[in-house]
Amino acid sequence: MKWEEIIKQMPVLFEELQKAPLVERADVQRSFHFKRGVYVFYENDDALYVGRTKRYIAKRVLIHGRACSRHNAASFAFLLAKEVAQDEGSDIVKTRKQLEQDERFKAIFSEQKERISKMRIRAIQITDPEMQAIFEIYASKRLKTKYNDFETH
Repeated sequence: MKWEEIIKQMPVLFEELQKAPLVERADVQRSFHFKRGVYVFYENDDALYVGRTKRYIAKRVLIHGRACSRHNAASFAFLLAKEVAQDEGSDIVKTRKQLEQDERFKAIFSEQKERISKMRIRAIQITDPEMQAIFEIYASKRLKTKYNDFETH
C-alpha cells in the first residue's frame, strides 16, 4: 500500500474507532471476535493507552489485565506499575526481569493488572500491519494517551 493511501485512511479509521462501543471486560470475548487490530484502554472516559495486535483482539486485551501475565504480555500494566513505584520512591532503574523479581514491585504490578481489568476498551480491526502500526501512533497522538511512548524495551 502506498504511503499516501495509508495517511489518507488515518482520519477515517480514527472516526471508526471513536464510534466503536466502549466495552467492559466481561463483554470483550463477545464483542471483539476479530483478529488483528488496534485497541484503546479507557479509565473514567479518558483514553490511557493504545495498543495493537496480530492476535485476536479479545485475547490480547484480556492478557493485559490477567493476574498471571508477565511484563512482556502485560506491557501496559508494567508501565503503570513503574509509574506508581517511582512515585513511591522505589528505584525503577533496573531491568524488567529485576523489577519483576522485586517483591514490592510485584505487588504494584499485580495491582495495576487488576486496575486494567476494570477499564473499558474500544477496538477496531486493521489487518494490514503497516496501517496498524501507523494508526497506533496516530490514534495515540489524537487521543493524547499518557502511556504510549513508543520506546523499545
